[in-house]
Amino acid sequence: MNKSTLKFLGLILVAIVAFSSCGSLKKMADNAHLVTYSVTPNPLEMHAGMVPVSVNVSFPPKYFYKKAYLIISPYIVSDADKTKEIKLDTKTLQGEKVKDNNDIISYKNGGSVSYKDTFPYEAVYRMSDLELRIEANAGKEPVAFGNVKIADGIITTPELVDQGLKVDNGAFSSTGNAAARTILTAPVTLPTSASAKMEPLKVYFDKQQSSLSAKEQKDKKITDFVANMKTISNEKDKEILSVSLASYASPDGPTKLNESLVTGRTNASEKFLVDKMKKDGVKGADGAKFISRTTTSQEDWDGFKNAVAASKIEDKELILKVLTMYSDWDVRDKEIKNMSKVFPKLASDILPLLRRSEVYVEYKTKQRTKEEILAAAKTNVKDLSQLELFYVAQESKGADKETYYKKYIELYPSDWKALNNLGVYYIGEAKYADAKTYLEKANTAEANNATIMNNLGALYMGLYLKDGKVEDLTKAEEYFGKAYAKSSTDEIGYNLGVILIKQGKYSDAVTKFGTTASFNKALAQLLNGKPENAASTLKSVTSTDGYYYYLKAIAAARQANETEVLDNLKTAIGKNSTLKAYAKKDMEFNKFFENATFKAIVE
Repeated sequence: MNKSTLKFLGLILVAIVAFSSCGSLKKMADNAHLVTYSVTPNPLEMHAGMVPVSVNVSFPPKYFYKKAYLIISPYIVSDADKTKEIKLDTKTLQGEKVKDNNDIISYKNGGSVSYKDTFPYEAVYRMSDLELRIEANAGKEPVAFGNVKIADGIITTPELVDQGLKVDNGAFSSTGNAAARTILTAPVTLPTSASAKMEPLKVYFDKQQSSLSAKEQKDKKITDFVANMKTISNEKDKEILSVSLASYASPDGPTKLNESLVTGRTNASEKFLVDKMKKDGVKGADGAKFISRTTTSQEDWDGFKNAVAASKIEDKELILKVLTMYSDWDVRDKEIKNMSKVFPKLASDILPLLRRSEVYVEYKTKQRTKEEILAAAKTNVKDLSQLELFYVAQESKGADKETYYKKYIELYPSDWKALNNLGVYYIGEAKYADAKTYLEKANTAEANNATIMNNLGALYMGLYLKDGKVEDLTKAEEYFGKAYAKSSTDEIGYNLGVILIKQGKYSDAVTKFGTTASFNKALAQLLNGKPENAASTLKSVTSTDGYYYYLKAIAAARQANETEVLDNLKTAIGKNSTLKAYAKKDMEFNKFFENATFKAIVE
């Protein structure tokens, strides 16, 4: 407790009316130097936007006239504008012969009284006086005593938390609106390699045949496909990862026959392809597991259905209806063949395309540099792998970042990471409506993810700092709390710590900041009554910001270290000239107001 005991010196008796009843009041005024009082804290302090006041007044024995009332009215008076004042709750005391319900002060023994009040902080009262205006009466007209200053006001150090956001992470957007310090993105590192796929090769078989015709074996598409494989397999920075086969039969004909055809076509395709690759010099083609088989349905009813739907065949709606009416493949086959009008068209245009084997090749592409990936993005986004496109979006600046994230989301709409990161981008641009849209989409894609919850908290924190709405601060605390419950990291804890400072819960804030040194952790330690801990934490923070040195000066002031106060204050103002006027009226330095060096720094 910062207790000061002062004497009522200089009280001036303004008026004495009805002398016969006022003699005792005059005696009270004459002996006012025997009355003591204390104010806690002094100077007054702002916490969570409010300024608490606690006053204790002690009266000596044989002081308080038995028939007297004493009315004490505390006022906060602005130094900047003397017409600005706040009247606090009035306190009325009475002597022991007064018949009323106020606190009684004994004439013989004296006594004391304590009372508290709180008022909302306004910037105009940052430099102000707490004064008492006292009026006494003893049944006649009142006697007014002179106004008495009892405390200074107001220390507003907790408001530095918003500047701390800037010091800790530079989290002020280009529009000047702050967001919470730790906004979490889902990062991706520079892809070391990417996989790609060749266009599938399709080879076709004659009806009820499982061997490739001589004509099909010589088709240019096969020659080109294997030549491309050879090029890939022989390039230094590329490697074939897998080759797989899938074979099909058209759904006409008995199921047993089609099962045999599918197996035969797979065997024939594999043997032909391996021989062709070996002959044409595809690197690694003689590996025992070079080709894997993909399990598929025996008869390609899905392919048949899709081909019919895409065709202009007459009565195709009827054909499609048959496919949905019958689940048994043999029944489907019979019913479609009964459509004598359209079956010849199916037999010539649709069914031959279903008698096939498909070959899929996946290969590793060469590692590209950051510059190559970014350059490729500007030429054709489709040339990028999924990881590369994400990387481009992450590394881009300004509107390009927005463009590439939107392109990524268009191609991969269920990936929460891009939705989250685009929301983060919009927070940084103070486009809170857009940020809300994408973060809520991210939360739908990946419900209750700690990163997304944290960023929703950052969104509402930004809104609070912009508009000052308490409901936004409440929302921010709610989301940060959910995130912290999922992942109690220092990053998420930081954001809760910022809110706890704003709520005046400094001990809890220190805990939530965890082990990571930061401006705002030091601020919480200072406000929690540990300036030495704050000074130690600040030594572990790297910053050249003026407010960083300003907080060091305050920590030094609370430890009565004059040299550190003046040195850090000089550095702070040298880096940020606006701090000159701020420091001049900062009650943290009230003990230095008459110091010549201090005056030279702030004048």
